[in-house]
Amino acid sequence: MMNNWQEIRNWRRLRRNELRSRRLEIPLAERTRTRAIISDLVRARVPELTQACIGFCWPFGGEINLLKLVRESIALGATAALPCVVEKNQPLEFWAWRPGMEMARGIWNIPVPAERTIVRPTVVLVPLVGFDDAGYRLGYGGGYFDRTLATLDSPPLTIGIGYEFARLNTIYPQPHDIPLDAIVTETGCTVFRPCGWLQDQSPTAPAEDPSRSEPTPYASPPCYLHEVDPQYLGYMSAADLIELLNQLLEGERAGARDVSEIANGTAGETDRAILHNIAKDEGYFCQMLTRHIVDLGGVPSSKTGAFYEKLIAQSRVDECLDQLNRGQGWVVRTLREALPKISADGLARDLQHMLDVHERNIQKCLEIG
Repeated sequence: MMNNWQEIRNWRRLRRNELRSRRLEIPLAERTRTRAIISDLVRARVPELTQACIGFCWPFGGEINLLKLVRESIALGATAALPCVVEKNQPLEFWAWRPGMEMARGIWNIPVPAERTIVRPTVVLVPLVGFDDAGYRLGYGGGYFDRTLATLDSPPLTIGIGYEFARLNTIYPQPHDIPLDAIVTETGCTVFRPCGWLQDQSPTAPAEDPSRSEPTPYASPPCYLHEVDPQYLGYMSAADLIELLNQLLEGERAGARDVSEIANGTAGETDRAILHNIAKDEGYFCQMLTRHIVDLGGVPSSKTGAFYEKLIAQSRVDECLDQLNRGQGWVVRTLREALPKISADGLARDLQHMLDVHERNIQKCLEIG
């Protein structure tokens, strides 16, 4: 039995890592099946969802994706909102969201509405990393979500959403921890505090103490999303980023040499100018990647990617251009896959620029000849 808060905090950190890792390993078919079961349970237990303002989190890091449920509820009359970090040391705001609206990159690169329209949710679907049989939630360790809920004039109905394997015997709740109203997993819905629409469906659940006059405490120590370890949120670790950036660096180095070889064998002056500009782009990105690797505490690779050896094996310019575009295509695919997992805004912006330039240069190469 643990009584020391530091021991409990360390224990919670370990459980978070274990549960998040297990969540990320779930096969797509099982994710799809679980999402459908949980969506059906929420519809059945909260039929008034179609009249609610639904607060929900944009899915990431293997969380159960309820976007379809929210969209269907909006089509039937509901509204929806996403939590947004707007300022350090300030609570989150819920901004109105609707399908198809323009989105922007928020903190940790999580999509947020481009337009700030503050609303008050009446039902909040809360993602769970873990939970226990008393309804206490193991989140990402920040406490930001519960602190925000505490600032709302009318407390919304809070429904935890998670996988059954994340059930724990206890999270060792502390005086600052409070349970959710209900938790839904693929095995069913458990109501902990009957209120609102769940009242009539859980007659045996314990009632609130009417004599309690103290305000409800935060569910975890006050903190904010920007203070949470990015790995808890499904983003790449520094070691993973360094490995990725070195792979890209080797590819860009190969690309710069590839383009110079092709330019030397191209007769047209315009085509040579295009290729020389592409070579400058490749050189620029080598410098950019090297800088970020050093900033992350890594050692830049001195290797040249295998694309160069493949290119010099070609004898015709069109074959060389085709090989060059294969390499640029690899960069584009790699960046598209990696960008949602990168939390650092500066690095994400530079890599997005790199992606845009490579897409543009692929088109330029297709026009040569």
